[in-house]
Amino acid sequence: MELRHLRYFVAVAEELHFGRAAERLRIAQPPLSRQIRDLERELGTPLFERVPRGVELTAAGRAFLPEARLTLAQAERAQRSAQRAARGETGRLRVGFVEAATHSGILPDVLSFFRAHLPSVGLSLFELYALRQAEAFQDGRIDVGLLHSPPLDAARWLRVEPFYREPVILAVSKVHPLAARARLTLGALAEESFVSFPRVVAPEMYDEIIARCRAAGFSPRIVQEATGWHTLASLVSAGVGIGFVPRSIAEFEQAGVVYRPVRGLAVEMSLAAVWKRAERSPVRERFVMALKAVAAGRP
Repeated sequence: MELRHLRYFVAVAEELHFGRAAERLRIAQPPLSRQIRDLERELGTPLFERVPRGVELTAAGRAFLPEARLTLAQAERAQRSAQRAARGETGRLRVGFVEAATHSGILPDVLSFFRAHLPSVGLSLFELYALRQAEAFQDGRIDVGLLHSPPLDAARWLRVEPFYREPVILAVSKVHPLAARARLTLGALAEESFVSFPRVVAPEMYDEIIARCRAAGFSPRIVQEATGWHTLASLVSAGVGIGFVPRSIAEFEQAGVVYRPVRGLAVEMSLAAVWKRAERSPVRERFVMALKAVAAGRP
């Protein structure tokens, strides 16, 4: 028994006339009659009986009709479910992310888009820096990661898709003498104490900042580390030191902190989406497309 047998049966049962059913199905009447006979033969009982103006359902036909409709409806639902999954409209995605993906506003906007337009997609979020994300990929705990610096061996087993960049600026306490200066040069920071993010958070950005400072004639004197950008800004506010942060941190207006561009720094914070090369996921593809679209709208 095939789905077409059920469709043909339902059409005849609803029209109670082979000719009208054939016209509705856009097939010739003889093939339709043969398909119904094949179905009756397989079931071992007549489904219709001839009457002067067409056909009527037998007791077996009346019992078979609601089940046939239900089976066809379930088949259509199954088809729609498969198609929606293939388009990335249903499923689950486990996302590892670094803090910068949230304060930049990109991840919150993507989550809002999925809640509004793709409510059948379940998103699970895990805040993890780069090393922890690599471990989570290997353990099968996340499907996509948002991070600053992909692992060193990323080219071997991960697909890396950059989607956002923003400049790094200086955070300084409002009571610090540097706060009175609208523009700063990197060399002017040589004698300062710094609050810094640990290298493990963003190795490439960290190394680039250190290299720029050394090119300006000094190595930054780091007196305190902070794994979160907002924590770093809070330490700057407390006068522990000055610190380099992504520009988007300035939008949160940390009390007691001002932000300044630094001539000669020219370092950017980057974000990339990464995932295992061998794995294909329509939901992940939708997610990465949304990341790019949101990031493209950022200044």
